[in-house]
Amino acid sequence: MGFLQGVTIDGQLIIWLAIGILLVFGIMVVNSRMRRVAVFGGRAILGAIGIAAINLALGGLGLALGVGVNLMTVAVVAFLGLPGIVMLYGLTFIL
Repeated sequence: MGFLQGVTIDGQLIIWLAIGILLVFGIMVVNSRMRRVAVFGGRAILGAIGIAAINLALGGLGLALGVGVNLMTVAVVAFLGLPGIVMLYGLTFIL
């Protein structure tokens, strides 16, 4: 019986319930973190595609307002979303 030796049936039930609850909460935390990583990665990919599409559209219009697709710009867009794209193009226009 090991670590449960000397524990009554009621005590065992409480221990197993506690272990089950901790296991469920542990799975929820891992799932939550993985979901956040997946959402961040998805936003980063969509942001990179969005920047490339806007660069292509602006190039077709003859405007030289290209924002480079690199780690920093993709990270900004992944954190900020659409306002991040607008900010990057605004900074490119100003600078």
